[in-house]
Amino acid sequence: MKERPVLILAIILTINVELILMILVYNKVGGERLPSQIIRLAVQLILIFWILSAKSNTGLFLLTAYHIVSGLFGLYSKGSAELLGQVLIGFHFVIGIVIYFHDWIENKIGIKNVG
Repeated sequence: MKERPVLILAIILTINVELILMILVYNKVGGERLPSQIIRLAVQLILIFWILSAKSNTGLFLLTAYHIVSGLFGLYSKGSAELLGQVLIGFHFVIGIVIYFHDWIENKIGIKNVG
């Protein structure tokens, strides 16, 4: 975790939030939304492995775009008026920005990249 620590922490947070959401949604509505949630998780994992293995800027852009688009879709969903919906919208926007600008953030807080 010495290399790209802000990116790694953002990715860990993203995966944890996605898994928690899958559990919460499954407990509330059952398995009807599980296939779409598994696809969302799979897309994210593919992009994450692409980013981490190839250090791909395209992968970073796509993962950022995924979060920004998810946040935008959340703005217009029927659950966006609820507190959890608003938190998730904010999460998607913030995590997308953190993922894309992780190098700049690391430089600003004084973390040196090893590699």
